Amino acid sequence: MKIGLTSFAFRWAFQAGMPVADFLHLAADAGAEVAQLCENSGVDGLDEAGLKTLARIAHRLDLVLESGGRGAELAQMQAGVRRTACLDGIIYRCVIDTDGLAPEAVVANLRALLPLLRDSGVIFCAENHLRFTPQTVRRIVCAVDDPAVGVCLDPLNSIAQWIGPEETIRELAPLARTAHIKDACIRRTGSGFAITGTPLGEGQLDLAAYLAAVAPRVESLSFESWMDPVDGESGESTLTQEHLWARNALTLIRKLSGHQSKNEIAPALSGRAASAKCGGS
Repeated sequence: MKIGLTSFAFRWAFQAGMPVADFLHLAADAGAEVAQLCENSGVDGLDEAGLKTLARIAHRLDLVLESGGRGAELAQMQAGVRRTACLDGIIYRCVIDTDGLAPEAVVANLRALLPLLRDSGVIFCAENHLRFTPQTVRRIVCAVDDPAVGVCLDPLNSIAQWIGPEETIRELAPLARTAHIKDACIRRTGSGFAITGTPLGEGQLDLAAYLAAVAPRVESLSFESWMDPVDGESGESTLTQEHLWARNALTLIRKLSGHQSKNEIAPALSGRAASAKCGGS
């Protein structure tokens, strides 16, 4: 298993205009072994030459690249797989519930995608997100029933379906080829609930149990976050804290999993960002 970062670990930096090449250097400096370039990075707008340039930068930094995108229409998925191949990657993580397609249509499109997956050597990883439950994602992947199609497991996304991390992990871990890791507090507020992103290890994810479930199964585990802005979406404190959360997350994952990176690890920055630990509900 390789440990790294998704571009959603730096969602505010990318929104503020950070180039993808800068993200790759930040990831390598933090000790990441893999960088997953999702749709917020703008990588889907690059031509083949631009993708090949990123692949060369990643090679020099000893980073494995993955690609991420949204959409389960066949043309969308084909473009994502080809983009991944141009990056010399083997994993394409895809949010499959954004087009309003029924699960049966997604299955049909994935079956039509199989020849390209086999030719390119790319693994398609469907991420549990907001519309499809983990059970539906599992049914889709099992219906396709091909080793080129697996799951990108996110322990928290299915909260939108009122499904907690434990059930999500139980349903999807056996099919996971890659996984995300992030943390959050869920608190009662008035007649509803508030979900607030936290530094990894300070929220309600049972981190040790999650690592035990996914580490033996996946090719990669990448940190992302739901961090709220500190001083505006592009403020200096926001961007500094975002960087701090990412570096400290990688250090914590390595510590708990016993994983040692290629550089024997960039140390965590001193002092964690102030954040209240979760209490009871």
